[in-house]
Amino acid sequence: MHNLGNFSLKNKLFMLLAFFMIVYSSVLVYCQSIIGINYWDIFVYLQNAMLFSHVNIGSQLNVPLIISLITSIAFSLGFVSETSLFVVSGVLFIFLVLGIYLLFNERYSPEESFIASIIFSMLSLVVTWSVSGSNDLPALCFGVWAVYFTIRGLNDDFKYYFPAVLLFFLAFLTRFTVGFILLVMLFYLLMNFDKFRLQLSKKNVVIMTVFVLFLVVVIGGVYISFQGSIPFISQIFEVSSSSQVSTVNVGYDLNPFYYIENLPQFLTSWSVSDRYFVSLSTDVNHPTMLSYVIILLSGIGLAYFIYEMFDFKEKVTDNRSVKYVSIIVLSVFLLFTYTHVSYIISELVFILVVYLNYKWLKVNNDNMDYLMFLWLGIFIILHSYHPVKVDRYILPIFIPIIYFMIKTTKKICKNNKKKTLIILSIILLILIPINISYTHSLTKENPHTQLEKETSQWLKNYDPNYTKQNISSDRGVAYSWYLKKYTYTTIPRVLNAKNESLENKLNQIKAKYYIDSTSNLTNITGYHQIHTKQKDNFQIKIFQRD
Repeated sequence: MHNLGNFSLKNKLFMLLAFFMIVYSSVLVYCQSIIGINYWDIFVYLQNAMLFSHVNIGSQLNVPLIISLITSIAFSLGFVSETSLFVVSGVLFIFLVLGIYLLFNERYSPEESFIASIIFSMLSLVVTWSVSGSNDLPALCFGVWAVYFTIRGLNDDFKYYFPAVLLFFLAFLTRFTVGFILLVMLFYLLMNFDKFRLQLSKKNVVIMTVFVLFLVVVIGGVYISFQGSIPFISQIFEVSSSSQVSTVNVGYDLNPFYYIENLPQFLTSWSVSDRYFVSLSTDVNHPTMLSYVIILLSGIGLAYFIYEMFDFKEKVTDNRSVKYVSIIVLSVFLLFTYTHVSYIISELVFILVVYLNYKWLKVNNDNMDYLMFLWLGIFIILHSYHPVKVDRYILPIFIPIIYFMIKTTKKICKNNKKKTLIILSIILLILIPINISYTHSLTKENPHTQLEKETSQWLKNYDPNYTKQNISSDRGVAYSWYLKKYTYTTIPRVLNAKNESLENKLNQIKAKYYIDSTSNLTNITGYHQIHTKQKDNFQIKIFQRD
C-alpha cells in the first residue's frame, strides 16, 4: 500500500476496518458452521480439496481450483472439515472489503470509503455468500486487488503491475467469469494511455511479457498434466451461446432483466423467506425500504454521470455532431445485440461506446467514474445474457452500485464532507439491525442438509462395509463428502432429457445402493426401499439392489 509509512487517517481507518472485518468475518464463519453446506458446487470444491490433500473421494477438475488448493493446505494439516473452507472464504472476504476501501479511496475520502466498505459487507446477498465456500466473493477479492494494483502501477511504479497480473490470474482461476475484470484493468490503462506509454520501455515490456508467458505456461501445463485439456477455453466459447445450456439446469431463466428486477431483495432483506431453504435463492426474499433508497441514490449517481459524459453547453460543430451521431448509432446497435447475438459482441460495443465518450465528449475528468461505469455494464451484460441466472453471479456489480450511491450523496450535500458522512452513517445505522436480523434468520441448518447427514450416518451403521460398495445418488457430490467415499451422481431428470433410464445407468455402474435425495422416486426396477426419512417438506429414500 502506497504511503503506508506515514500513519495518515487513511491508514488508521484501514487498520480499524481490518479489525472490524476480522471480528465480523469470525461471526459469519461461526454462523456458517451452523448452516453447513447445501449448495452443489461447494461440495465439488471440498472433493477437489481432498484430492489435492491426497485423498480421492471424487473430483471435478474442470471447475476453478484456487479455493480448493488453498483449502487443501488445511486438510493436509489434519483439519478435514467444512469449517476449513469457511475460514478460507472468511480470510478472503476480509481482504475483499479492505480492497474495496482502498479502491474507493481513489475517488472519495477515507471516512466515506470506510463507511461505504462496511455497507457493502452488510448487504444481504453479500452476507449470504460471504463465507459459504462459494468462489464468487473470493474471486472478486482477487479481482478488486488486481484493479487496485493496476491503478498503483500507473500512478506509482511499474512494479505494481506484476501483482496486478498475478491477482488477475488468481481471480480468473477462482471463477472464470470474474476474469472479465481484465477489461476494467485494460480500460483504465487505455484511458491513461499517454501516461502508460511512457512506462513501456523495452526492459519493462520484455520483463512483463516473460512474466505473463511464465504464468500461462505453468497454468496450462498443470491443467494439461492433470486433465489433458484446458477446460476454461471451451467454457468461454460455450457460455457465449445460450443454446449450449440445457433447460434442465435449475437456474435456467431467459429473462434478461432478472437481476434488475430482483436487485431490491438482493441488497437488503430483514430475513430469508421460508422458500429460500427450498430454492436456495434470495430472489424469493422480501426487500426492505433501504434497498430502494440505495437503488435510488445509486441510480441518480449513475444518471448524473451519464449526463456528465456530454457537454451540452459547448457549441455543437459539424465535427461534434458526427461524434454525437456515431455514439448514438453504436448505442442503438448495442441495444440490438444485447441478448440477441453474443455477449462478446455486446461487451465490445459497450466498451467502444464508453471509450468514445471519454475521448470525444468527456466533461467529467474522473477516471474512476468511467471505470466503475464500465465495471457495472460489463457484468450486467455478461450475466443478463447468459440463460443460467443465479443470485450470487451478480455480486460484482454491488461495488459500482455503492460507488455511485456515494457520488449522489456528495452531490446532494454539494461536496460538504460532514453532511455526506452523516447521510452515509444513517444508511449504515439503518443497515446494521437489518444485517443482524437477516444473519440470524439465515443461521440454521437446512432441513435437507440435516436429512442428508442423518441418511449418510444411517447407511454407515446399516452397512459397515459401505466403502467397498458402489453407491449412487441424485446428489452424489454431497454424499461423497458425507460418506468420505466416491458416490456416483445419477440424476433421473437429466437422464430422461437424454432418453436414458435410471435403471440402465445403475446397472452400468453396478450400484448396490441408490440414495434419492431430491427426485421423489416411488420405486426403481431391480431395487427395494430399505430406508426413508422425512423432515418438513423434504424426504430422502435409500434403495438397495435386489
